[in-house]
Amino acid sequence: MMKNVKILLFFFGFAAVLVLLFGWGLPVVFQFFLHNDYIRSLTLLVVFSIVVLVKRLNWSAYLVFAVALFSFLGMMIDTAGNPLTNKPLEWIVSPIGQLQLNQDVNNYAPGQYVISDNLAILKPGGKVVTLSTIWLYLYRLAQYMVLYSLVGTLLAAVRGNKPERWPVPAAAVDEALTPEMEQRVAAELKRRETASTSLKAVPEEVQEHVRQLKKEGQLISAIKLVRQHTDMPLGEAKRYVEEM
Repeated sequence: MMKNVKILLFFFGFAAVLVLLFGWGLPVVFQFFLHNDYIRSLTLLVVFSIVVLVKRLNWSAYLVFAVALFSFLGMMIDTAGNPLTNKPLEWIVSPIGQLQLNQDVNNYAPGQYVISDNLAILKPGGKVVTLSTIWLYLYRLAQYMVLYSLVGTLLAAVRGNKPERWPVPAAAVDEALTPEMEQRVAAELKRRETASTSLKAVPEEVQEHVRQLKKEGQLISAIKLVRQHTDMPLGEAKRYVEEM
């Protein structure tokens, strides 16, 4: 019974979250984006920077794809721009007239918006020349490509110079060996030399005896016999007898 109640409460909570998200949260965020000229550009720039830093992108590792993708998103999401990003466009059209950039937002139903951007130039004589919005899209695409290329290059350089982990300082050691250390090294070298020249081969007459003991099922006696005539350890002698 309690399990069913928990399941129903979970689905009720999930539905309530969806209602709050789509019925209240997203419209508020959408309105905030519409009425703030700078937030769209800043949001795209922050997300782009996070992607470059987290994924360690550079010009040899997919940075060009991130620049292209975010430039396209900027062109579509931030077409109208803000007074700061539109300054270069104003300078471009200043010999002709004054730039007029308007964004119309038509709310047909709750949560349904239609946004249209209008680009025009007001000439000194009062004549208004309406331009195709395609020029605005091209300008915004070029602008974001330049911006993200510069920011991406800077972030890639900063991220590339940053080590993955802080280096652990190496402990200071003396280059010269003490007499005690030299004695230990000499003893170890002597031990290894002795071990390498130790008797490993089993004499032929002993091999025949070992084979006979193995046939009779006396493995322990055969292993002991091998160890008596060689310096093999127990495991190696056992393996030797089993492989005969």
